[in-house]
Amino acid sequence: MTQPQTFTITAVYEGESHSFPCRADQTVLAAAEAAGVPLPSSCCSGVCTTCAARISEGTVHQPDAMGVKDDLKEAGYALLCVAFPTSDLTLTAGMEDALYEAQFGQYQK
Repeated sequence: MTQPQTFTITAVYEGESHSFPCRADQTVLAAAEAAGVPLPSSCCSGVCTTCAARISEGTVHQPDAMGVKDDLKEAGYALLCVAFPTSDLTLTAGMEDALYEAQFGQYQK
């Protein structure tokens, strides 16, 4: 049996950059926790947006990210609790407010 591919994740959170390995069959959030990297999370099921991140390089597979509209997924937003890497990633974590504004800001005016 072959081992799943492992990717390198570079996550910037609160001004600090962290790099850690993440297997293709592991969520980015689970890999961060295993590496001791503290990233925000809450529901861990792709519904809330506490773990929202903006990916600047790389791609993820996140079919269970119900908390993000498809156009925002295409713009680089991901929910790390349900995001599986499909390449090395560079991302900014802690993007809950930015994602909320992008999804619902037009309704708040």
